[in-house]
Amino acid sequence: MRNNSEYCKNCKQHLLLRQKFCHSCGQKADTHRINFHFLIHEVQHGIFHVDNGILFTIKELFSRPGHTLREYLEGKRKPHFPPMLFVIILGSICALIQFSLNHKPEKTQDQLVESNLAKTEYSKYIDFRGLIAYFRHIFEWLGSHLAFTILLMLPIAALGFYLGFRKYKCNYPEWLVILLYLAGQCLTVYIFFIFLNHFVGDFTFLFYMICWAMVTISLVEFFNERGKWYVTLRTFWSIFLSYFFSMIYIILAIIVITAVGILLYGYESIIPTVMQKL
Repeated sequence: MRNNSEYCKNCKQHLLLRQKFCHSCGQKADTHRINFHFLIHEVQHGIFHVDNGILFTIKELFSRPGHTLREYLEGKRKPHFPPMLFVIILGSICALIQFSLNHKPEKTQDQLVESNLAKTEYSKYIDFRGLIAYFRHIFEWLGSHLAFTILLMLPIAALGFYLGFRKYKCNYPEWLVILLYLAGQCLTVYIFFIFLNHFVGDFTFLFYMICWAMVTISLVEFFNERGKWYVTLRTFWSIFLSYFFSMIYIILAIIVITAVGILLYGYESIIPTVMQKL
């Protein structure tokens, strides 16, 4: 009769002698009872381990970004943190720091806008107080969920880079992965700029310049078989395309959000009035 320890506790696959991982599902063969030592080890190994995890990925993205991206796309993925989770964690850290540093915004300006709009003839068609609160809630939510906002914009940015480098070998999903890691690289720098902007002054433009430089350096190293200046020009063109598509995307999103807001906070008389003017 075989001992239960000779079988994988996840999929019941028979394990060979001294086998450290199940060859069927990949789970560790030696599983311990969950205790505080296990939890501490899992956190340390999964996040702070020097040979893999989030700190290893950050180190690689700043020391050899292009080579790291190429290795990941070619299949060397075990040491690196998953790209989407990478952005979510760093974005959450940035949002938490911003929330801790920033005070609750004053609403005197919003109240002034509300009072001015209440004096117009459109106040009998729209509840401007509710509409402004609706917009404020959306923008505050997006600002406090930085990772989600980045994930919303990345597909558009990836389209710009895919078209900008359309003659190269990377497909659209690969560009999504590349930009996820580059976004995580920029978010790491942004942690420093949160404190700088709060305690010293507004250095947002400098942050954007550094991000553009890091993206350019990473892609020049990634496409190392091409000419440096050629890849640099392609990067600038791709950034321009990304901003162009993003502006269209944002305008369409604002139109949709505004339409929903008007339907939610417009009085019953607004639809007949709009239809008459159309």
